[in-house]
Amino acid sequence: MIRIIKLTLAIGGLSLLAMGTAYGEVIPTMEWTNFRGSATTYNGNPVPVGSVIDAYDPDGAHCGTWTVKTEGIYGFMPVYADDPYSVDVDEGAGLGDQLTFYLNGRLALTEGPDDPVWTGMGTTAEVNLSATADVSMEATAMPGDQDALPGDTVRYYVTVRNTGNGLDFYRATAVTAHGWIIKTSADFVYAAPGETATVYFDVLVPVALFYEVDDEADFRVFSGIDNSVYIEGNVTTHIRIPTDVSDDEGDILPGDFKLYQNYPNPFNPSTNVAFELSVRSDVTLEIFNILGSRVDYLDLGTMAPGHHVIEFDGSSLASGIYFYKLNAGSNTAMKKMALVK
Repeated sequence: MIRIIKLTLAIGGLSLLAMGTAYGEVIPTMEWTNFRGSATTYNGNPVPVGSVIDAYDPDGAHCGTWTVKTEGIYGFMPVYADDPYSVDVDEGAGLGDQLTFYLNGRLALTEGPDDPVWTGMGTTAEVNLSATADVSMEATAMPGDQDALPGDTVRYYVTVRNTGNGLDFYRATAVTAHGWIIKTSADFVYAAPGETATVYFDVLVPVALFYEVDDEADFRVFSGIDNSVYIEGNVTTHIRIPTDVSDDEGDILPGDFKLYQNYPNPFNPSTNVAFELSVRSDVTLEIFNILGSRVDYLDLGTMAPGHHVIEFDGSSLASGIYFYKLNAGSNTAMKKMALVK
């Protein structure tokens, strides 16, 4: 009879607590029997990818473990023998031992075609498994809105509790209103019954953003056992556009680099752009629309230090909000302007 105590398993570097199994970690030895199953089920469905299968000998030694990589199939899973030379440690099975299997911490029925018996080195047994569990979850910590800059990667964490009675594992998905790139963990995060797991998703803010915007992301954290079991929510990423200098014109010291607000503003169809250069520089002026696309480009050549004013003609552009970006050597600055026709 297997002792009923808590078991801590190390899977993928995580501590998992499986109830109803005997204590011990798998210790590989020089002998093993391979087990596999091509029609293994969980809750009546093909066993999902990420599920964990464990094997125990009659004395409760944990002698085999496997993480499912193909839906409905496990193996070849090595189930190790006891090492006769380590008299103080029971690593595993002996010839003819009847094995007990657990699937996601739940006692599994063995359904053949072979017997769940350890048969020695170089042999393979096909033993299909089936188990059932209640699958449920609850959110214990939801993410909040965040501020970000263009080019930032913003990470949002969600913590859930496994309220079912079997081992479960979780991933997150998300989409944003503006279609920005989302990245999530490539691996499942595991939790035994009553334990919590924290998953995350990253929002990649585009670099070429020249306007402040709020982008809402709808996210979902789902069970790897049953993806119809999930929690969902939404967060907002507030994009802020930094300026190299304050909007307060204030006192400008000689030699400072400065981009001034255009005048007039709003304008139709031309406006003046004034700026200060601290050193002799190659100067360009770029104009972007509200989507971040460049719509005009002026190469102003090499300009001396001091105060300069240039005229921008927007007659070829439609009415709307635009952003003008001054590049002077290693210095850049950007401001917003409005064209009204």
